[in-house]
Amino acid sequence: MTSKLFNISCKSNNETLVKLLLYVSKTDHNICNISQSSTDVQDVKLITLELEIDARSIDAFIKQVLELDGVLDVAVSFGSVLHIATYQMKYNSSNMDMLNLIKPHNTQIINIEADQLLIVHIASERDIRLLYNKLDNDSLLSFCQQPIAIGQSLSWDNVG
Repeated sequence: MTSKLFNISCKSNNETLVKLLLYVSKTDHNICNISQSSTDVQDVKLITLELEIDARSIDAFIKQVLELDGVLDVAVSFGSVLHIATYQMKYNSSNMDMLNLIKPHNTQIINIEADQLLIVHIASERDIRLLYNKLDNDSLLSFCQQPIAIGQSLSWDNVG
C-alpha cells in the first residue's frame, strides 16, 4: 500500500473537512497528512489529503468523497510525493551563518527584505525536518509545509 495525494475542492466552510475526516475515520485508510487552504476562487477551499490507500480502492474512495455535501471536485496524483516548505526568517546581512546552514539543503531564497528572508525548500519530509531543526530558533518567524505530488493527475468532476 502506498500513499496517494488527493486534492479536494470544496465549498468554503469547515463542515466539509469535518465530513471528510469522519468518512476517512470509518475506512481502513491511514491519513499521512491533511491540510486545508484558501484558493483564488471565492468561496472555494482546497483540502489536500495524503492517504495510504490500496490502488483498488481509489475509485470507490473518490466516488464516496464526491457524494459528501460541499465537495466540488476530486483529483488524485500518482507519483512520488515531495513536500514544499517555506521558512520566513529574520536576517541580518552581517550574519552569514544562516546562509551556510541552508546552502547544503538545496533551498531557494525567493524574497529578501531589509531584515527578513523567505526561503523555499522542496524535498522529502525527512530533509525538510532536518533543515527545520537547524533553523528552529529565535530567527524563525514562520514555517509552512505541504505535500506536493510529481506525476500525472487524474480528475473527477462532480457534475450533477
